[in-house]
Amino acid sequence: MENRRIERKWVFRKVDHLLVLNSLLRSKFFFKYHYPSRSINSIYYDDINLSNVTQNLDGVSNRVKYRVRWYGKNDHLNKPNFEIKKKKNFETHKKNVPLKDFNKISYDSEKNLNYLTKFINENIILNKKLLPTVLISYHRTYLVSSNNLIRATVDQEIKSKKILNFKNDFFCNFNDIILEL
Repeated sequence: MENRRIERKWVFRKVDHLLVLNSLLRSKFFFKYHYPSRSINSIYYDDINLSNVTQNLDGVSNRVKYRVRWYGKNDHLNKPNFEIKKKKNFETHKKNVPLKDFNKISYDSEKNLNYLTKFINENIILNKKLLPTVLISYHRTYLVSSNNLIRATVDQEIKSKKILNFKNDFFCNFNDIILEL
C-alpha cells in the first residue's frame, strides 16, 4: 500500500505538549481529536555508511528511510510493517509491507533481529544491504482540522536506543515535542 502527502515538522524544546495541543485546538483550523493516542515504535534501517542519516542531517531534500513500525508496547513487535518512506522536499510517499511472520517476536534478541533483517534484505529491499541502527519510541496524539483536510500529530515522551550493539540496553530520553502537519 502506498500513500502520498505533504508534510512539515516543527520541534519544540522545553515546551509542554499541552501548550502545543491547546494551540491547535484553538487555532482558526478548529482542530479536534481524530484517533486515540498511542505509542509508536520504529526500528530504523540504514546501510553500513549510515547514508540515510547523513542525508537527513545534510538537509538533502530527495531521500528515503526504511523502518519497521508497530504500535503499543515496545518489548515485542505487534503487527509490524516495513515502511519505505521517500521524501522530496515536503512531499512524501510511503509504502507499507506487512510483516505477518514477525508478529509477537522480541526485537531485543540478536537471533530474532538477524532473522528479521535477513527477511527484509532478501524479500523487500533487493538492491542494497540494510542494517538495524536505532529504535525510536514515542507517544503520539492525532488531530484533524474541522474541514478534515489537515492532519496534525503531536509526539512526546520520545526515547531512542542504539541497536547496533546489543550490550547497550538503555534508552536516551528527549524532552522535545514534535508537531507534524
